Amino acid sequence: WFLARLLPYRTADHHIDGAVLTLIDVTSRRQAQLEARTSDDRLKLAALTTDDYGIIVQDMDGVIVSWNRGAERIFGYKEAEVKGNSIDMIFLPEDRVHGIAQAERARAAGAGRAEDERWHLRRDGSQAYCSGVMTSIDAAGFKGYAKIVRDVTDQKGIESQQQLQLKLEREIRLQAEAAIRLKDEFFAVLSHELKNPLNLIHVKAELLTRVPEARGIAVVQEAAEAIRRSVVGQAKIIDDLLDLSRARTGKLALQRGPVDVSVAVQSVVEASAADAAINGIDLSMSGVSVPVVIRADAVRLEQMLWNIVRNALKFTPRGGRIGIALLRDSHFICIEVADTGQGIAPDFLPKIFDMFSQAEAAGRRDRGGLGIGLSLVKQIAEMHGGRIEAESAGLGKGARFRLWLPENPVARGLRPLDEPIDSSALVGLRVLLVDDSLEALDAFRTLLELEGAHVQAEAGAKQALAAATSDEFDLILSDIGMPEMDGYEFIDALRRLPKMVSVPAIALTGFGRAQDAKSALRAGFNAHLAKPVSLPVLLSAIDRIKASKLE
Repeated sequence: WFLARLLPYRTADHHIDGAVLTLIDVTSRRQAQLEARTSDDRLKLAALTTDDYGIIVQDMDGVIVSWNRGAERIFGYKEAEVKGNSIDMIFLPEDRVHGIAQAERARAAGAGRAEDERWHLRRDGSQAYCSGVMTSIDAAGFKGYAKIVRDVTDQKGIESQQQLQLKLEREIRLQAEAAIRLKDEFFAVLSHELKNPLNLIHVKAELLTRVPEARGIAVVQEAAEAIRRSVVGQAKIIDDLLDLSRARTGKLALQRGPVDVSVAVQSVVEASAADAAINGIDLSMSGVSVPVVIRADAVRLEQMLWNIVRNALKFTPRGGRIGIALLRDSHFICIEVADTGQGIAPDFLPKIFDMFSQAEAAGRRDRGGLGIGLSLVKQIAEMHGGRIEAESAGLGKGARFRLWLPENPVARGLRPLDEPIDSSALVGLRVLLVDDSLEALDAFRTLLELEGAHVQAEAGAKQALAAATSDEFDLILSDIGMPEMDGYEFIDALRRLPKMVSVPAIALTGFGRAQDAKSALRAGFNAHLAKPVSLPVLLSAIDRIKASKLE
């Protein structure tokens, strides 16, 4: 390829005297132009025939100029059907109203490109979710825009499904949390409603053991003691139910400290001795002659021991034996409770620690219980870093339970669990007693007065406030769940009286959860006691309040 140039030849006096032919080799330039044209043709062919991407060229006003095969596949229109029409035809009606297509062109004109993701309209009326970009075109002979889109409807569907699933999971979780809160509140109210009458029964039984007329009558004393044991047992069942619920939801907190396991075992055995004697069961213990101190929650340790021993007493017949041994193994202490009782069937043994589980042979309900005690023991043992194991050779061959707890010895002095509390603390004490239950109010007043206290009993918080305004008191004992004004409101109003700011106040209530105790202390009480409240427990609380004030 040559470029030929023919120019006239001029003489010095400006006459044309021939011609000059110049030949320039332009082969390489011609080949480059041919290749560029071929490349453009190929790109145009690729753009027009690609199925993966829709390429729509439109003029400055949004009128469609070209429409490739990919756009045909995505939107369902042939090129002949859309050419000369506005690009608005593939936008949803609401997007047309808001001028989305025009706004997209304006962004592309200003920035050179405009990215976009939205739902578009197909020829059959269905919708396609497209992701794409619009670029401006400024070439010789044409100015406009190229819109390149990809159909991601399937991906959007998956994302929508995932979002729906996440939303559903969130709703289920919120419902579960709400159900747990409702359950906790239900258990708290249930505890309150059950413990109030238990408290009355317990106070009346204590009265029987202390009134002068009944002290010498053996049958009355035995009956009162049996009533008190039954009340304590029922209260422990309620506490176990509440504690198991809290343990399973992670709301049960341990109050760790130095605990002498030997003393704890002796305390539980002594408390169970009367029941064992009544049922003709030989109850013995070993390995408790020397202190074995570990770091644990003293209340929860006793709760575990009580449940295991009570379980053994429940399923050991008259004439049977229960042996409780305290052992040491490596860095663990082991409390073993072995009985000669009913035993456990091999198929039920793996389920023995499941909540509400009771063996079929023991399911006649003639032995009582809800099947929650051992499940609670398992939960609390694991919270301590320990474990509980059960073994049995089969029905009628007895059972053996081993409670393992980390030793972690602590070299600190302990107060014995059975250390007597001086009951003279109530003598001459001026007590303001508040409870909306008239029977419980009268019974507890009588019990306190038998111990030498001067008691003013009020059946409502407002009456108690009036009494506190006019009289002097050394101790306030108040219920929490009361009409008109509850215990929290009462103590708050009481603490506003100058002379009642520092008077010890103890909340006596059927609400026995940890958060209930914290709420009582935050409100202004010095201590929180869950019903049924025994006299030794009350005296112990008074003793602790006095000790804290001395510190």
